[in-house]
Amino acid sequence: MKFTWYKTVVYIIGLGLLGLCVSLIQLTNLGMSSWDAMYRNLYVGIPLEYKYLNPIIALILIPIGYGIQKKRWSLWMLFPLVISFFIGFVIDTLLLIIPSVAHLSLFWNLSYLSLSLIVCAIGLNFIVYCKYPLPALDELCYGIGVITKKTYGFGKLIGELIALLLAVLLGLYFQHQAVWFFIGPTTIIFSIAIGPLIQLFEKPLQKGLHHYEYHRRVRRRTEKV
Repeated sequence: MKFTWYKTVVYIIGLGLLGLCVSLIQLTNLGMSSWDAMYRNLYVGIPLEYKYLNPIIALILIPIGYGIQKKRWSLWMLFPLVISFFIGFVIDTLLLIIPSVAHLSLFWNLSYLSLSLIVCAIGLNFIVYCKYPLPALDELCYGIGVITKKTYGFGKLIGELIALLLAVLLGLYFQHQAVWFFIGPTTIIFSIAIGPLIQLFEKPLQKGLHHYEYHRRVRRRTEKV
């Protein structure tokens, strides 16, 4: 893992896009993705702001993600806690800024959902490209892909299904049946679509980022000469 200014900027943008994705979903009336529904049940049931809730969940997911991949434990395991706090802060901030479309037509709600899917797929590919530590949730999904000898997209699909079960169980515990455990059309659409979308954007984004980084290095060498 080599740190560069270029990759650091790409990484931060990717994390910000994940926060934007969650915010967009929460501002619709179509329910949430599986993981977001699980978080929302905790957010409302406890209650606890995302900037605190995300790191707590990360503490649970990180050892599981590292364990199933048989990765060596190191201080880098704690880095996803910082990531989780940052993403939570972005979510809390954007929920105050971006207008809700929950009371508007189906067109606007579907537009937010479609944008959130694209934003999430791009953000995750940005993060994976940098080869920096993944957010705790995605470390777990990546690990599922590794142990099943499948792709990261497949691991994401399995992770979403696990989160769906957890959302229902937590919803029952906090008695959120009246709001269907915050599960809706988005839950199914996101679970099915996010894996393929990650794979769809992977090659063009990786190629574009590599291309830009290569030409950036060439320009810097030319300027030095």
